[in-house]
Amino acid sequence: MGLLKILFRAVRKSSRPKRQRSRTFVYSERKSKQFCSPKPVPYPEKVRHQNDLGRIQALPVVRVVHVIDGDTVIVSSASADYKIRLDSIDCPEDGQVWGDIATRGLINLIDGKSVRLETHGTDAHGRTLGTLFVDSQEKGEWQNVNERMVTLGHAWVSRLNYVHLPKPRQQKLNQLERWAKSKSVGLWKTENPTPPWKWRNNEE
Repeated sequence: MGLLKILFRAVRKSSRPKRQRSRTFVYSERKSKQFCSPKPVPYPEKVRHQNDLGRIQALPVVRVVHVIDGDTVIVSSASADYKIRLDSIDCPEDGQVWGDIATRGLINLIDGKSVRLETHGTDAHGRTLGTLFVDSQEKGEWQNVNERMVTLGHAWVSRLNYVHLPKPRQQKLNQLERWAKSKSVGLWKTENPTPPWKWRNNEE
């Protein structure tokens, strides 16, 4: 009798249809793999690393009193005013396509604000080469203004003039320019943008 029960159960189990995953579940699983979350927009101008934060907070504070163009500003300290040329970047010149927009972009970022100034010597015109850091209004975060101008598509990276920077900072500038160009951000949406150093040579 016991053997008959076992055989009967085995026959019933083998005759049952196999359970299949619902089409909705299979579709949603495939969809989740196909439509993964997009990569965040690069925004590395905010400095969060504690070592970088301490270094930046040790820099002198100056106030931006006038934006001349996209990469040149006048800053005021307690002792004097200085003309600062933003280091390692080159913006379109006044009279060049995107020149006015780049200037407006820098005005929006820092005009009238207090910034931290990192100096890198002087250029051939006697201007102080500098990297500016502006408080992003978020606790413990600073924005590298030079890098931000590249991210917004307002400037080229000046690779002939950034050899003094640490390699990671050179690589970051290159990465930002590649990203802005690939996304057609700022001047990269214009047709055949001319680097300012070539434009200046043609004007001379």
